[in-house]
Amino acid sequence: MLKKISVVLPVLFCAVVLPVAADISAGSEFAFRLFHPDLLTGAGSTAGGGLFSVTPGDIAVNPALTAGEQRVMLNLGYTMLIQPEQGISADGAGLVSLLIPTRRGVFTGSIFGLSSELDNLYLNQLIGLRGGFAKDITDNLYVGAGLNTGIHWGTGSTDWALALDIGFMYWYGQLGFIQDVRFGAALVNIGKPYRMGFPGICTPRVGIAGTLLTVADGNVAAGFSADISIPQFSNLEFNTGVQLQFARMVTVKTAWQFNLRENIAGYHNLIPAVGVTVKFGIHTQNELMTERGWQQSEITTSGAWQNLYNGVHAVSAGAAINLGLKDEEAPEIILWGED
Repeated sequence: MLKKISVVLPVLFCAVVLPVAADISAGSEFAFRLFHPDLLTGAGSTAGGGLFSVTPGDIAVNPALTAGEQRVMLNLGYTMLIQPEQGISADGAGLVSLLIPTRRGVFTGSIFGLSSELDNLYLNQLIGLRGGFAKDITDNLYVGAGLNTGIHWGTGSTDWALALDIGFMYWYGQLGFIQDVRFGAALVNIGKPYRMGFPGICTPRVGIAGTLLTVADGNVAAGFSADISIPQFSNLEFNTGVQLQFARMVTVKTAWQFNLRENIAGYHNLIPAVGVTVKFGIHTQNELMTERGWQQSEITTSGAWQNLYNGVHAVSAGAAINLGLKDEEAPEIILWGED
């Protein structure tokens, strides 16, 4: 009985508070993707993208995604927004986030900011905080929850928001010819929205992702993702993405989204985002890094571009630092009496 109530209450809450939410501004549903290039090209995947990879910022999509991470990760991202007709401006969005794995679970925190007063993407100013906790219940099941808050100002008014995100992801395995199939679902922004309805309050998301092919001993791989979300239970958004990886180092990404309400209103955003990530290792003899086992680490650099509404361009760059190497060996079990 309690389990049924815990599932039904968030939905009922969304239905009750929905009438107080204002109409969503154009671009507000994907504004969180502007904080980092991997979010811009991640197709809003609740299942971690076609070729599974996550950064701390991905908890904005599904707070369960980070549950399997083993290494401390620092993530930085910035996106410049350009509308040539208005000349060069300071409009843009940025993010700084940190992921810390522990025995109890994975903790994530982010600080982000946005400023956009372009004619065709008028979102004003925003600064916010987001925190999350994720846990692997089994090898196949991840769960997570997050909390985000922020202050939004502009056009002579100031407002604040406080919302809860919950989600899960399930590693299914082989499905027909598709490998590494994952299913994800999340219910985000349960709480108080900004007065302008940015982003949509109570948004359910469901998605699937998997690997379409691997050749050359895994040195070439391709994957896809597809997601459906229902912002405010009154709109429909479809997202899909394709990723192609070479030598386990370079990944080319593309993502496309369709927002029903925005397209009806004449805000067409049909050009896909494109981007690339490059992963490389670093080695240091720094005493502090060596003491913590971080003498060998990884850096992933990312870049992305998308033409948004009516000539607004998003040009994004970012970097993620994974401290140490991922443990890919099974634990060694020593029985009593063995030498």
